[in-house]
Amino acid sequence: LQRLLLGESHRLLLPLYPNAARALRVPSDTDVVLVSTSAFIKGIALGDRTVEVAYCHSPTRYLWDWSERYLQEEVPALLHPVVRELQARLRDADLAFAARVDRWMANSRTVAERIRRFYGRESEVVHPPIDVEAFHANEERGDFWLFVGRLSDYKRADVAVRAFRELGKRLIVVGEGRERAALERLAAENIVFAGRADDATVRDLLAAARGLVFPAEDDFGIVCAEALASGAPVVALAAGGATDIVRDGEDGALVDVAEPHAIAEAVMRVERGRFEPKALRDRARRFDVSRFKDGVLAIVEDAYAKGRA
Repeated sequence: LQRLLLGESHRLLLPLYPNAARALRVPSDTDVVLVSTSAFIKGIALGDRTVEVAYCHSPTRYLWDWSERYLQEEVPALLHPVVRELQARLRDADLAFAARVDRWMANSRTVAERIRRFYGRESEVVHPPIDVEAFHANEERGDFWLFVGRLSDYKRADVAVRAFRELGKRLIVVGEGRERAALERLAAENIVFAGRADDATVRDLLAAARGLVFPAEDDFGIVCAEALASGAPVVALAAGGATDIVRDGEDGALVDVAEPHAIAEAVMRVERGRFEPKALRDRARRFDVSRFKDGVLAIVEDAYAKGRA
């Protein structure tokens, strides 16, 4: 399908996604299939005896909890009735695919709750992995805070920019997106836009930052775990996967609302506190890749031993 349309036009292929998944086949004598899914790949064609284990990043958000938001932000108003009808048909396909899954894993407690709410299934939480040893922490921190993420409405970079404009503290914004121009107009001189950065640069910035700001409600928010592995405390919204990562007062600070004054106050709380880089790195080890491998393998082996649900 990707050969047909590129860039933003890929959304026009949405009606074809379920059939594209069904067209993918694995040999009928396969014992277990592990799928990584946030949409339709869980509908891959399988033999009757093949056990399917799904690692779920989230039930398809533009069909379920964000269906109206998707319409308002991504679809011209004239097409809303047509796309609503399409969403209803795609939800039916998504539910049918979800029913075929024998065992569910969720990447956070938030996603586990969505799986329960939308699919009526229980799941086991296995957090996404980071390689803790690939990150390092500077004992002497820099004079800046960090925002890392796509510059889109969803990531709420505007909240971070407004908060640091109010604080007057230095903020480095790493990432690109369609909101960048508006954010640059909003920013003051203490806020620097670094654009897209490679992994090594992000690791170096995290290692030197005074902290990371994460105002978004995300499925997991892996950059928060990477910040801890870099010895940087995190100021995050107390919603979504960040609540699995950040413990208020231990790993940084959580805020109840994604508003600039709340973020600014939390930043000052962290600045007044004492967060030892080594202690933060040690707590990040609960997300290490070795824990992820062990967790996934144990569930896959157990699912195979029990057979089809």
